Amino acid sequence: MKIFLLGKGASITHWLEDAAAAFAGEGHEVAMGLVRRPWLAAPLEAALAGPIAARLRRRIIRQAPDLILALGAFHVPAPILEAIASLPGRAPLIGWVGDRFDESARALAGHYDGVGYADSALLAQHEASKFSSAAIYLPHAANPAGDWPPAESREGRMVFVGNPTPHRRAVALALNAPITLHGPGWTVAEGPHHQIHPRRLAPQALRGVYGRHLAALNIRNELNVLSGLNQRNFDPLLAGAALITDDQPDLERCFDPGAEVLVWRDLDELNAHHARLLAAPDEAAALGARGRRRVLAEHTYGARLKTLAAWL
Repeated sequence: MKIFLLGKGASITHWLEDAAAAFAGEGHEVAMGLVRRPWLAAPLEAALAGPIAARLRRRIIRQAPDLILALGAFHVPAPILEAIASLPGRAPLIGWVGDRFDESARALAGHYDGVGYADSALLAQHEASKFSSAAIYLPHAANPAGDWPPAESREGRMVFVGNPTPHRRAVALALNAPITLHGPGWTVAEGPHHQIHPRRLAPQALRGVYGRHLAALNIRNELNVLSGLNQRNFDPLLAGAALITDDQPDLERCFDPGAEVLVWRDLDELNAHHARLLAAPDEAAALGARGRRRVLAEHTYGARLKTLAAWL
């Protein structure tokens, strides 16, 4: 299959890059088009939308894809999306949405032939708002392609990778045992006992970080997520790290809580799970192995592509 991906490059979750590598790893012909350049000043980025749209149209015509997939679909600038949607005889144009949206998304949604939502509450919002495009539940995914180095030994620590938010900061400060924190915005104020790395990780570095740690912590981004899961529910498990994740309504759609991941509902439960795994690294390894098997079986980008193909 020929797939043209639209999205923002170099995001902290590497969504665009991971999807491209995963699809290419399965033998698909993949092309990528950047629709956002957030490192530019907003007026300059807006001024470039027209030339970018024209260039993307030419590239799409040249590739003649079987599918156009926009990651972070409601963040595609309207002039770019309109230009692509209006291509004569184009392939199906599908959006994939992982973050909260408001009524301003209605006009964008109308340009897509269908929208996949990584959060079931967002799917319900789409349906309740009577957006014109079709919609489906489509969770985030993991990219098994490339090198996921097995850990010969793991640090006896838990790791969290992601931007800080007020909720995430509150959780980090309430942890009894030290952990490792990666991501721009973290500071020593998150706890002097924690190991802080205030910068983004490249995709390969991220895999190594998860592979070196006993366990990975997941804390939802309360600013973006309602019921759904994020990439941190999947990527650590590919590296065999045990996952301790906050309780989200969509979790049981994707995993067997207690058997494949550990779930925390309050800080006492989180600290108890953390202490348990620190005291039993063999249990942590077995938990990570079961989670990895589930991800490889059901939660790869290839699996999501099959869902889309059946839907279309």
